Amino acid sequence: MANASAALRQAVPSKELSDLSEKLECSLNEKRDLTSRLSKALDENAALNRLYSRTCAESAAERIRLNSEIANLRSQVTGRVQSILAVKEKLMREEFERKFQELTLEVKQERHRYKNAIEEMKRQLAKCICQVRNR
Repeated sequence: MANASAALRQAVPSKELSDLSEKLECSLNEKRDLTSRLSKALDENAALNRLYSRTCAESAAERIRLNSEIANLRSQVTGRVQSILAVKEKLMREEFERKFQELTLEVKQERHRYKNAIEEMKRQLAKCICQVRNR
């Protein structure tokens, strides 16, 4: 029985050692897996950082290009607006001049009509009998 007890004592520690060995192996495998995943995550992070940096640089260049294009378009619009305003001013001036000439002509025609009407009245008055008696 002493041999059986000694054998049992030796079996128990070897079983514990076996369990401990398995746990240690599991822990090592888990550590390798975590290390591998961490390495992949760090690589992805570095790749994302490079992409972000490149995107920021491209974005800044794109903003500069767009701002330049906007400034160019603004200057074109400003030039066109000034051109349109100049044309409108010219058209308004011409329209004013045309209306002024029309009104001037109307006034001259009215004066001529009134002058003719006055002369006609003077002739009629000269022929009038009442004018002859007063003289």
